[in-house]
Amino acid sequence: MSIFIYRTASIFIAPFRKCLTPYPSYHSLLSSKKRYTICKKKSIFAQKQILDFMPISLYTAHIRVFVADVPEQMTSVRQKLCKVLQKAGLEIVNPPDDKEQTHDVIATASCSVHILGEGSDNNPLAENQYRAARGIRSEHFKMFIWNPTGIVNQYVNNIRRDIAENTLYSSHRSPIVFVEELRGIMNMRKQVADDVQQKDIFFIYNDLDKDTAIDIANMLQDVQSVARLSITMNNDTDYTQYIKNQLPGCKIGVIYYNYASDWVLSFARQVWKDTGGSSSPAPWFIIGNSDHADPDALKIFDGIIAHSVREKSLIPLDIKIFYDKTIENKSTE
Repeated sequence: MSIFIYRTASIFIAPFRKCLTPYPSYHSLLSSKKRYTICKKKSIFAQKQILDFMPISLYTAHIRVFVADVPEQMTSVRQKLCKVLQKAGLEIVNPPDDKEQTHDVIATASCSVHILGEGSDNNPLAENQYRAARGIRSEHFKMFIWNPTGIVNQYVNNIRRDIAENTLYSSHRSPIVFVEELRGIMNMRKQVADDVQQKDIFFIYNDLDKDTAIDIANMLQDVQSVARLSITMNNDTDYTQYIKNQLPGCKIGVIYYNYASDWVLSFARQVWKDTGGSSSPAPWFIIGNSDHADPDALKIFDGIIAHSVREKSLIPLDIKIFYDKTIENKSTE
């Protein structure tokens, strides 16, 4: 997970406001439904100050993942998983053409992934790779059994009964969630420095959605003070403690997403629980970009976490309204 701390002193912001077309004030946010965009003709310096941020370099381990063979029916599932692994910065180790080399090839990896699904109970090649990995399994080599289709049969039951120390089973349908789990287990996770910022809004988003998230956060910045947190799959920071420490320093917490719908469902549940649930020091608000977010998917949060799916241009307004309601409710308590 990656954390970016934004330092936006007024001495820097003032020269850049003319580069925003238009740069919204609170009143213009309330009165207009225009889509605010950053003008294309910014100076390089202004662009760097507004859009770029200073990353804190944290721990990232190099992980080699042996991805076992699958039956023909599961080829597309394996291909999707490999794409996510590559995007997350993990190195893929493919099975050798010569099965006599299977043990030696697997031994060069940090862990192995074995995919269960249709036809898995009749795949001698994958079974041979599973047995080879099981022979290597140790504190330094973990096995991951992934059952994305949720299939249950005698073969799957036998695999599950065989699960021992350093073997992990997952039935998450999403390869993104599965890879996040894998990385979390494979890495010694470093905690973020306890650098709590006193801000109005704690704005969290997945790095997959950073382009639209940065635009929205920049628009909010002229209205309220914002602490931002970008979460990425290719960094192994333990962000849990940071979120627990930062949230009390803010009036509300906002989780934004566009493409990362699989991520937001599990992430929002977890941070809500980690920060005290209904007794959280600040309320959470999940906001999705209607370009790709499905409002029906957020119904699982009804009565638990406030949520909305809106056009990108209206998202800052929704966040501002939620913020004002929160402040109003606190003043009447």
